[in-house]
Amino acid sequence: MELKWTTGEVRYFRLGRHALLAALKLLETKQGDAVLVPAFICRDLLAPIYAAGAIPVFYDVDRRLRPVALPEAQNVRAVLAVNYFGFPQELAPFRAYCARHNAALIEDNAHGFLSRDAAGALLGERGDLSIFSLRKTLVIPDGGALAVNKPEWRSRLEVQLPCSSRALPLGYRARYALSQIQRRTGINILLLSQKMVRLVRRFRTGEALPVSAPESESQLPANPEPHCRSLELIAKFEAAAEVTRRRTLYKRLHHLLAKEGVEPIFGDLSDGVAPYGYPFYADRNKADKVKNIAAGLGLDCVKWPDLPAAVEPLAPEHYQSARVVII
Repeated sequence: MELKWTTGEVRYFRLGRHALLAALKLLETKQGDAVLVPAFICRDLLAPIYAAGAIPVFYDVDRRLRPVALPEAQNVRAVLAVNYFGFPQELAPFRAYCARHNAALIEDNAHGFLSRDAAGALLGERGDLSIFSLRKTLVIPDGGALAVNKPEWRSRLEVQLPCSSRALPLGYRARYALSQIQRRTGINILLLSQKMVRLVRRFRTGEALPVSAPESESQLPANPEPHCRSLELIAKFEAAAEVTRRRTLYKRLHHLLAKEGVEPIFGDLSDGVAPYGYPFYADRNKADKVKNIAAGLGLDCVKWPDLPAAVEPLAPEHYQSARVVII
C-alpha cells in the first residue's frame, strides 16, 4: 500500500488520535513526561497523551491563535503546534523551544490537509512528526495518519496496521451516496438530510449537533485500524479540485460575512491555504445570522472546540466565542 501525498513516511489509522499515540510511542514517551498542547483544543486530543503515560501541559493562544508563551516545564517529550482550520502556524517559536528542551515538534495538521505555508511547504511536512485527520477533509468512513518527516526516526515506525473491512456505518453510506448525487445534480440534498438528522438528534438528546463526551478526554477509542474503503478513497481523491472548491467557498463567505460585521480569525486567504473552514468570533445572535447564511450555501456552522475540562472554567472570551463554517 503506497499512498503518496507527503514526502514523510506515513502510517494510516482509524483516527488522528490513534496517530498521535503512535507518535508518542515512537518518541519512547515515559510515564510522567510532559507534552505541551494548546489550551484551545478539543478535549479528545488528550486521550492519546494519557494513554502514553504523559501529562498534558497547556499553553495559551491569542486571538489569532498564536502561542502567547510556552511554559518551561520539566521532562518535555514533545510540543504540539496546531495548524488551526487549515491555516499555517508559525513554527519558529516552537522550533526554538524544542531545541532548548531537546523535545520533538509534532505538527497537528488535522485541519490542514492540502494546505501550504507562505514558503510553499505543505503543512504536515514541517514538524519532526505530523498527525492528520483526513476524514475531516474527505468523505471517508474514518482516516487518521502519522507522517515521520525526520529521516533518522523512520526506522522506529511500526509496520502498517492491516486495513479493516468491518461493516460501514449506515450514516456514512447515506452521506456518501448523497454527496455523489449532489456532485452530479447540483441539488443540495446533503443539507436537507442533515436538517432531518439534527431534528431527530435534538428531540432525542436536546442537542442538534454531536458533542464530544467528557470521557473522550481520557478514553481512546478501540480498533485503530483504518477502513479499507478509506484507503481506497484517499488513493484516488482529486487534490486540485478540492483545493479550488475550498478557496472559492472561503472567499465567498468572507465577502458575505463582512457585510454582517463578523470578525474573522484570519481574514484574507493567503496563497496556498486550503481552508478547513471559515473561522470567526461571534456572540450567539451574530452566530445565528452566520448559520443562516452558511445554510444558504449548503454549509454547516458550529462552535469549536469542546474545550478540555481543565481549560473550560477559566477560558478567555475568544476561546468561548470561536465558531467555524465548515467547508
